[in-house]
Amino acid sequence: MRFLYALLPCLFLSVLLQAQNSPCASCPAAQSALSRQEHNVCLSDKELIAHITKQKPIRPPGLNEPHMNSHGTVVACLCFSRMGKVTDMSILSSPAMMQQSVLESVKDWIFLPVKQGGRRYGGCGTLRIRVDMIDSQVTTTIEKRD
Repeated sequence: MRFLYALLPCLFLSVLLQAQNSPCASCPAAQSALSRQEHNVCLSDKELIAHITKQKPIRPPGLNEPHMNSHGTVVACLCFSRMGKVTDMSILSSPAMMQQSVLESVKDWIFLPVKQGGRRYGGCGTLRIRVDMIDSQVTTTIEKRD
């Protein structure tokens, strides 16, 4: 019995450390979903990318201006429901001119639900989206961290 009492603080500490190191620990959207007591699975960037099924194109302002060349990386934290719709999203860093267009686009993306134990859940995670505008052409790339 003493062994169990000695083991409990160790288990609590390991769960606490794991939560602090999770990809969702610094995600405001995940914290918002957690405060509403939604059960979302915290996903790594690779897992989150694998759950994307439909992307709406990103259209930054100034796209129709001739010789408009710009690029930047937007870091966004988002949560999606078990139905695949984005429920919460926040921009962690972004060039100012791209922030609104990324928010408007990504909120309409569709995700596959996370399946665990035969049940469907929503998910949360962080995306790094590289946006390149060259002569009225936009290229977006979702970056994976190694």
